[in-house]
Amino acid sequence: MTHNAWVPGALGMVLLAISMPSPAATQGADTGLLQGATVDLTGLNYYYNRDFRSGVGQGKREEWAQGFILDARSGWTPGPIGFGVDLMGLADVKLDGVSSEEGTGILPTDANGARNELTRLGITGKARAGESVLRIGTLIPNEPIIKASTSRMLPQTFQGGILESKDIPGLDVYVARYTSSWYRDGVGNQPLTLTNKNRRFSGTPDSDHFDMLSAQYQLGKQLVLRYQTGELDQIYRQQVLNLTHKIGLGAGVLRTEVRYFKTDDVDQARAGRIDSTMLNALVGYTLGGHELSAGLQNLSGRTAMPWLGGTDGNVFNWTFINDFLENRQHSWQARYALDGDKLGLKGWKFMARYIHADHADPATVSYEGREWERDFQLDYQFQSEGLKHFSVRWINGTFRSNFQRDADENRIILQYKVALYDPD
Repeated sequence: MTHNAWVPGALGMVLLAISMPSPAATQGADTGLLQGATVDLTGLNYYYNRDFRSGVGQGKREEWAQGFILDARSGWTPGPIGFGVDLMGLADVKLDGVSSEEGTGILPTDANGARNELTRLGITGKARAGESVLRIGTLIPNEPIIKASTSRMLPQTFQGGILESKDIPGLDVYVARYTSSWYRDGVGNQPLTLTNKNRRFSGTPDSDHFDMLSAQYQLGKQLVLRYQTGELDQIYRQQVLNLTHKIGLGAGVLRTEVRYFKTDDVDQARAGRIDSTMLNALVGYTLGGHELSAGLQNLSGRTAMPWLGGTDGNVFNWTFINDFLENRQHSWQARYALDGDKLGLKGWKFMARYIHADHADPATVSYEGREWERDFQLDYQFQSEGLKHFSVRWINGTFRSNFQRDADENRIILQYKVALYDPD
């Protein structure tokens, strides 16, 4: 990828140079490595069951596991350039499950099947000058163009570097390079590739790196514009234009977000032809503790839309079971959410949504693909002093398709999160 390999290099140096502050501008904000540090511990007890209701093969996936996430973040050393280090410890332990029902994504899996336990450590070095921050090491990106999977027990992590600058008021710019990934159910770092669900592409070839550039600008209090471009070396290039608008309407708030994706193969095109355009939009109205939303997700072009291997597609119709990203697929969504804290139901949250899709042109069948999904999510955060760090979540999904296997899914997640160290 010789034509834009400068993204994390030369452009990054320019960003750092223009944001370099004077010593007086930064010394007041530096609080020291320990004074600005935080340490959080999260315990997750995770039960997962997916029951396949059609087709041949594995009848169901069912596992139960216990996980721990230790997130330790330092403050900054004093001076014009501050330094720090963040640590993340991850561990999971198998509680129940058999080999014929593995593959849930909550347990590390290798060629011999699901392991009984695994621990891993992520280290991130960081440096700050003014409002610019450089991070190198273990990263968990959450962007429209790359979103590490956090939809199971332990998060997917990437190795790489990010340089972000907010020195210009209203403008947030960053460049990044990612070189490998540890999947949510992996046993080690893996080369980057793309996901090839339903034989959408010609394979899952390795790539040396994924480079990206992001620029976000705040236009007043109501409108945000964002542009991102990323390239998986020798495989594909993706561009995203994102608009977010929020305005008061009557007693509530109307929020609109539109995302436009354009993806093409590049250079050696190791995964074959990629040619995809997608329009993604979500409009929601919030009144008190209630929110009603409607969305659409329409694909055009000659192929499905790709995303990095192991990640979650950061699109509005991405669900618990399906992605609705087949070639030429059109889907719409209706969604309702309740925030109990605003309605006198302290600790309660609820979400229900329905997605319907048609016009799909999958590689696995010769007819129009149609499918739908219905999801529910119920959360409760305990309110008593003795249990205030404890919460429970139930997820239920029903998926039906004329070209994929039907599935019913249930997840029960018990979470305990506590701050072990916080000087504030």
